[in-house]
Amino acid sequence: MTRRWPILLSLLPLVLGLGVYWQLWRGWADTFEATLSGWFPGQTVVATGFPYRLETELANVELAHQGNTSLVLKAGGLRLNRGPWRPELTVLQGQDVALGGTAAGLSARVAAATATASLKLDAGRLDRLSVVLPAATGNFGLGPDFRAEMLELHVRERAGLRDGDPASPRLPPRGQLVVSAAGLSLGQGAPITLAADMTIRGAGRLDDYRRWASAGGSLDAVVTGSDATGELFTLTATIVPLGAGARLAGTISTVCPLAVAAALDGTRAPAEQRLRAPVRL
Repeated sequence: MTRRWPILLSLLPLVLGLGVYWQLWRGWADTFEATLSGWFPGQTVVATGFPYRLETELANVELAHQGNTSLVLKAGGLRLNRGPWRPELTVLQGQDVALGGTAAGLSARVAAATATASLKLDAGRLDRLSVVLPAATGNFGLGPDFRAEMLELHVRERAGLRDGDPASPRLPPRGQLVVSAAGLSLGQGAPITLAADMTIRGAGRLDDYRRWASAGGSLDAVVTGSDATGELFTLTATIVPLGAGARLAGTISTVCPLAVAAALDGTRAPAEQRLRAPVRL
C-alpha cells in the first residue's frame, strides 16, 4: 500500500527555505538601508528587490561638502542597487546629474541628463569609483567650457608605495584620477578624443586637504588629445597647492600650436598645416 503525502506537507521544505532566506535578505536589506541613510542624510531609504538584489530609489538628491575643498552632487533621481552578497559594490543610475568640485583654487563642474556609476569599497578605502556621463557639458577648471559625446571619470585610492627610486624625494602616490572623453569640444574647437591620467601624491591618505597641502602634496597630470589623423597634443604638468590657489608648471607638445592656443582661449581654431615634428610650448 502506497502512502501519499499531502501536497502542503511536500511543500513544507520549500516554504521553510524561503522563510530562512527572507530573514537573511531582510538582514542584508537593513544594512543596505543603514549604509545609504548615512550617505544621504535626510533621505528615506527603503530596500526592495527581493530575492535577487537590494535596490532603492531616491529623489532630489543634493549632497555638499564645504571647506578647503568643496564637493557638490545633485541629481533629480538616483537608483542604487547591489547584490545581497556584494556589500562592497554599489551601482548607481542617475537622472539630471550635476557634479562640482573646488580645490587649490581650481573649480571643475560637469552635468548630464543621465549618468551611471559603480562604487567599490575595500575596508573603508576607495577601491574604485567609475562614472559614465553621456552628452556631458561643463568645465575642467582650466580653459573654456566643454561638451562631450561621452565622458568617463575613474577614481581610486592607491596604496602609497613609492614608484621608481625608493630614495626619491617625491611623495608616494595616494590616489589616481583617469578621465577619458569622446567627441570633446573645448569652446568653439573641433571634437577630439581626450585621455588624462592624474596621480595625486601625498604623505598620507587623502582624507584631509589641509594636511595633504601642507605636507608637500602634489598632482601629476598627463593629458593627450587626438583626432582621426593621430595625436594632436600631449600636456605634462604638475600642480602644487599654494595657499588658497595652486602653482602649475608644465609643457605642451603639439603639432598644431595655433589650434591648441585657440582651444585654451575658447576660440575657433584657425586653418593650420600640421607640423612634421611637434613643438614644445
